[in-house]
Amino acid sequence: LSATEVNTDMNSPIATITIGETSILSVNDSGNGNLLVAQPATLSQTATIQSLSFYITTASGNLRLGIYDATGPGGGPGAKKAETASITPTTGWNTANVITPVSLPAGNYWLAYLASSNSLGFKAESTGGNSKLYTYTFGTMSATFKTAPGSTVWRWSLYATLTR
Repeated sequence: LSATEVNTDMNSPIATITIGETSILSVNDSGNGNLLVAQPATLSQTATIQSLSFYITTASGNLRLGIYDATGPGGGPGAKKAETASITPTTGWNTANVITPVSLPAGNYWLAYLASSNSLGFKAESTGGNSKLYTYTFGTMSATFKTAPGSTVWRWSLYATLTR
């Protein structure tokens, strides 16, 4: 349903919410093949995750996107809530539906990406980020994020679309 369609079961409009980094950031980045990387995002109200989007500058390999809750150490990424199937990226915004949409309560989350190739290029910035990452062989994302991941100040053009 689009933002203007009506859910007849509840007789109320469907609203679309995005969380994460929806702008195309300024720095070209690559070299993150077989790294599970997550950056924080805040959801202000209960909503159902529908899709995740990642901006690609150089298409290569495969890509998975996911969302983790903030139950990890120090509010870091914890349990996986949803992920996309593996996609073959193309240049520009790559949007993929999650395998199973799930309702998420308001709170802090971590948007994640996992690339199979170091040649995959994307947009990032090294300011304002508080991301977590660790080496992880490409495939289905881990059910729980590593409890002692590395940290970086980088953030990427990565966002989630939810409905309520």
